[in-house]
Amino acid sequence: MDKSSTEDGLPWGESPIDLAQEHDATLQDGWRWAWGVLISSSLALVLFNSHAIANWADQLPPNDFTAPIVMAADAWHDKAGQLGLNTVVDAVERWADAARGEAPPAAGRD
Repeated sequence: MDKSSTEDGLPWGESPIDLAQEHDATLQDGWRWAWGVLISSSLALVLFNSHAIANWADQLPPNDFTAPIVMAADAWHDKAGQLGLNTVVDAVERWADAARGEAPPAAGRD
């Protein structure tokens, strides 16, 4: 083994902890990718999961702090229904009701 490679006592040379002067672009690409996935999945949930948001808001204890949250969640659920963003969840809900043998939902229900 070469003496110069073991001067600091490690067989591979310098300690792997000494990374201050190195710049790893793949690490930053990984963070960029992770933030992109987090933001896009959150946006998709807000857009296509208004049922769950409204349901969650309706379960909050009623008080002055939660009232605006409930109103905003219900307003978003209504707007998402007008935009057609609730069609997938509505179709799955109808299919599940039919599979259980329950009556179809009443007309005008979101």
